[in-house]
Amino acid sequence: MKILLADKLSPVAIEAFKAIEGAEVINNPTVTADELPDNIADVNILVVRSTKVTKATFEVAKQLGLVIRAGSGVNTIDVPCATEHNVRVVNCPGKNSVAVAELAMGLLLSLERRIPDCVAELRAGHWNKKEFGKAQGLKGKTVGLIGTGMIGTELIKRLRGFEVNICAYDICLTPELAEKLGIERCDTLLDVAKKADIVSIHVPLLDATRKMIGEEFLGAMKPGAILLNTSRAEIVDNDALLKALDEEGLRCGLDVLPNEPGTTVADFDSALAKHPNCYATHHIGASTEQAELVTGLEAARLAKIFSEGKEPVPNCVNPVK
Repeated sequence: MKILLADKLSPVAIEAFKAIEGAEVINNPTVTADELPDNIADVNILVVRSTKVTKATFEVAKQLGLVIRAGSGVNTIDVPCATEHNVRVVNCPGKNSVAVAELAMGLLLSLERRIPDCVAELRAGHWNKKEFGKAQGLKGKTVGLIGTGMIGTELIKRLRGFEVNICAYDICLTPELAEKLGIERCDTLLDVAKKADIVSIHVPLLDATRKMIGEEFLGAMKPGAILLNTSRAEIVDNDALLKALDEEGLRCGLDVLPNEPGTTVADFDSALAKHPNCYATHHIGASTEQAELVTGLEAARLAKIFSEGKEPVPNCVNPVK
């Protein structure tokens, strides 16, 4: 059983892969999406985090039976093509929930107190307390969540200490669950936009969620409101978002951007990332040592189940024969 680790994993997780009986583990975290087809020929299990797995890889992967996304979203994997070639695609949902919720809080506090701008000015040798000594504060504000799954729930826990009001929209959010979480349930997306001073997105990328945050939603948000997206860039109509930053004074914190590079280091030109009303990070929501450890160990567990021929393999996102 040959296993290719095509992204950086925790050393402890790598050892867990090596402990799988009969496994030959190839640790190649620098391989790119374009190079993957040349490294996949006799691989049985492929493990990725951000590396894209394209049609070109599946077409030459004659021995491949399983692709493990060491994370939750699988939008970087050509799942229909995997299905066509009878390759299972599995993910590791929920293992990075705390890490993503922590980054969402970091983006929120950074925007509220303009921390990155303060740091940049001081590093440039400028003292400007007059400009940066202005902030409304979070206490008493309303935070609206789009999605109350594992990440949304972790964010709710972290928001409690800031004494904010929390409302949320999720197709799975029942009145009973909202009461249990101690939040207000909104009937529609637009209800969240109208009520919230801060909106944070925590839904998976599906056909139903693609561009669900568009011009109508952004136009319904309060002047100077904050939008946080640590989910997937495609959930937001980013052209409409850029327009709202220019014309409506909206502010945003993004860990996901359109047309992100497929490698960990690359030149990248983004109008959103350059906008003064946007604080953007490098899609690092899940990139803590804690999250990498638990996600990597879950990926190793799934690989072991597959290598032992057990069915079904948990968390499979596509139908295979």
